[in-house]
Amino acid sequence: MSRDHVTTLVQMVNQIAINLGAGREATQAAQAVCTHLETFWARPMKQRLIACLGEADHGLSPLAREAVARLADRQSAKAG
Repeated sequence: MSRDHVTTLVQMVNQIAINLGAGREATQAAQAVCTHLETFWARPMKQRLIACLGEADHGLSPLAREAVARLADRQSAKAG
């Protein structure tokens, strides 16, 4: 996956975090974003976002980062 594609994914999840985070408490917002990603995003997209967590300059907003971390936890729970 190209770096431009990863940048686009990060921008998309940051925008989703803005939209779903409005008017919600941080925990509920992170859960809403995580659920959205889990429900509507393709597996390769989710895997690439999870891989971003290991990069220092991933560009994820704090809310998006929390949602992706939750997604990573859910994915590993399903696998194990």
